[in-house]
Amino acid sequence: RLSPPSQPTTTFGFQVRSDRDKFVIFLDVKHFSPEDLTVKVQEDFVEIHGKHNERQDDHGYISREFHRRYRLPSNVDQSALSCSLSADGMLTFSGPKIPSGLDAGHSERAIPVSREEKPSSAPSS
Repeated sequence: RLSPPSQPTTTFGFQVRSDRDKFVIFLDVKHFSPEDLTVKVQEDFVEIHGKHNERQDDHGYISREFHRRYRLPSNVDQSALSCSLSADGMLTFSGPKIPSGLDAGHSERAIPVSREEKPSSAPSS
């Protein structure tokens, strides 16, 4: 018996992982190009915004927009955050955690989204 192909449960599938060494967000943004995405850290939160203007798809015309906001763990090293977009549309935002006792600097700044040519290795849930 063949099982049907797995579909994401929501338009914007996501996964957040926080382990001892790092904090990672995987976000399915396959309908957005890097120019459509803004990633910004403000104090203890990362805000990810995507918006594209009306374009044609199989059913007519569609425009999309989303905002997601995640609280960063207090021990994430905000000076070492990174964000990349894989060829298959998976955005990966990550930051290493610093050992307790050291100070993590917190301020507002934009995080550039780099484009990768290979598909992501993020698990599809």
